[in-house]
Amino acid sequence: MASSIVPGNIDGTYPKSGQDNSSQGFRDNFNGIKNNFTTAASEITALQSNKASLNASSNFANNEVLKAKFKDTSEVVFAHGHYHTATITADTTFSFTNFPAGALGRIVLDLTVAPTSTGILTFPSAVTKADNVTGSDGTSDSVTTGLGRVLFEFMSPDGGTTILMHQLGKQYA
Repeated sequence: MASSIVPGNIDGTYPKSGQDNSSQGFRDNFNGIKNNFTTAASEITALQSNKASLNASSNFANNEVLKAKFKDTSEVVFAHGHYHTATITADTTFSFTNFPAGALGRIVLDLTVAPTSTGILTFPSAVTKADNVTGSDGTSDSVTTGLGRVLFEFMSPDGGTTILMHQLGKQYA
């Protein structure tokens, strides 16, 4: 953002020493200073409102962040966010909504299958399972995981029309 402050509208050489200086020159300088302060206040307010913050959350309101280089980042465990946890105590059917259109959407599902469950998980037909999904026969919508913990990642490049599923790691006991 280029600043709209105009330092050139203030005469830094005014008033001239040893001369009779017109009051109009003072008024012009004061008006220029006032206009620049008003512009500066507006620009500072916009910067404070629209900046990324180091000490508070920053909401980019669906704006793209370009050429970002991330280091030491994490994902928040948040209902309906990128990382979900659940304990399965009965056969469970999953559905997916709100994958972003025109961007890659990603969800990690961290499941613990309790001893009281048979571990049959049913996913929508839009889900294409990778070869590494434990308990998948590759053709049905169901997966039989067995007991323990399993992590699945789901990605959709097209708003949920196609959802790609793979397992992260192995079945954890």
